[in-house]
Amino acid sequence: MANTADDRKSEFFEKRKILHDRIKAGKQDEVIDWYHKEAVLYDEQFEQVGFAYIPDMVAMLKKYSPGKDSYILDAFAGTGKVGMALTKAGYENMDALDGAVGMLALAKEKKIYTKFIHTVVNKEKVADVADGTYDAVCMGGSFGPKHSCLDTLPTLLRMLKPDGVFIFNYQQLMADQYDDFSYDSVDKRFAKFENEGICKVLEKIPCFHRTDEPGYLAVLQRGRAVIA
Repeated sequence: MANTADDRKSEFFEKRKILHDRIKAGKQDEVIDWYHKEAVLYDEQFEQVGFAYIPDMVAMLKKYSPGKDSYILDAFAGTGKVGMALTKAGYENMDALDGAVGMLALAKEKKIYTKFIHTVVNKEKVADVADGTYDAVCMGGSFGPKHSCLDTLPTLLRMLKPDGVFIFNYQQLMADQYDDFSYDSVDKRFAKFENEGICKVLEKIPCFHRTDEPGYLAVLQRGRAVIA
């Protein structure tokens, strides 16, 4: 059994390969099962293996939704890493959404969330969340196959109040491997959303997913158009 810090880091990367194999195979249930079973390892190794997008996410939330009473959804919350950073920044009114029970169990232990929503996000409206509920939705590290995609972004956008902000990062690794996640595909979908009045792009900045995995972070502002 791995015991040293280096062993645990190596174990994470070996198991991450398994996750990526399941993603490539298109097996969403097995992807969710990975997060459920590896929640402790993920939580323990998050900072050690170089996940780096959270500071940029916090900075953008402070810029575009500065009120510390803002009602926030931590979408694909995992074990609560984004939520912990937002708590340290002074935000106190947050819900957590994730599809893996093991992840949400660790998030609950942090005692920073009001409500826990166990669901897989798809094109359908999430039954437990009314349209126009949140001032902000943050989605860290979860834009990719069998996670969240361009077709499911409206499901999260509809949860926002008018003028609320949706903040998420996306990475070069997925853009290079999957056409549906290419930067060109993302930009075209952003333009479509703007034309339809669903949202507008407030800002898009370079943002590292991990310290050696570049990408972008986008801030979208909810428009007034109804999402069918």
